[in-house]
Amino acid sequence: MSVLIANAPVTWGVWGPHSLPAGRTPRDILSALQKAGYDGVELGPLGFFGPDAAGTVATLDEFGLRSAGAYVPLRPLHGPEVMAADIEGLRAVCATLAAFPQSGPVILAEETEPEIKKHVMRGTRHPELDLNAGQWKVLIEGMNDAARIAADYGLMVSYHPHTGTHVEQPHEVDRLLEGSELSMTLDTGHAAAGGDDPLDLLARWGDRVNHIHIKNVAMAPVRAASEDGRVFGMADASTRLDAGDLDLAAFMRALGRQNYRGWIVVEQDRRPDGGHDHAAVDAEQQENLHWVRARADW
Repeated sequence: MSVLIANAPVTWGVWGPHSLPAGRTPRDILSALQKAGYDGVELGPLGFFGPDAAGTVATLDEFGLRSAGAYVPLRPLHGPEVMAADIEGLRAVCATLAAFPQSGPVILAEETEPEIKKHVMRGTRHPELDLNAGQWKVLIEGMNDAARIAADYGLMVSYHPHTGTHVEQPHEVDRLLEGSELSMTLDTGHAAAGGDDPLDLLARWGDRVNHIHIKNVAMAPVRAASEDGRVFGMADASTRLDAGDLDLAAFMRALGRQNYRGWIVVEQDRRPDGGHDHAAVDAEQQENLHWVRARADW
């Protein structure tokens, strides 16, 4: 598989099925990606690009775009009934992805927790938020069960460490991967905001990375949220790929040395209610695509 470049609905402020900012439609996003020259798109919330699996496939085909996968948050620590409902949602996403001739991965993650979102980059502070051995067992077993379901549909699986969850800090990512055989989505922005270094994370676990979310962030809002105990949202810190504090050029060189093959998904998180200049957002994503292409020549 060669390197393929996609974007994701969160770039346009899509946080859920009904959160697209006023004045935009799902087809607007696909049109912008087609005009820019992207290879594909992550699917966003279930049903966002079509009422069912066949409709989603037809819509992406119309714009000449491929499925770069879909993000599925789960809550194994909230009890069997909650997890059972989440698994039904997972199966619906898997059925949609499996309808494509080829698709990017099922991207598993723990659903964000309100209290953890208040303590980004917490380090050793707030040990009451850390998981004990029994909770780690439940979390890992739940994700392993989800991965087996996705595999039954013939789909690739990737776990996404994410701020606001129990798998965001370096030692938490290490604990999950050491305790499972899951592959990983390396999200440069969430890694940095979780207290990790994307380059170091790639050095530690590069052989388990099968999906990339590339985003740049301004670290000042991350540090301010951490110091003040405020809820952190990635939209507060996301920038164009060439404008944040992360050395993404060095990250791309390291990815090339590893001869990475797979999807690189550009994300520039925005809030649904941000009052964005839609034309400017579309233009930025064309610039982001050019930036990645210029550095993914391996």
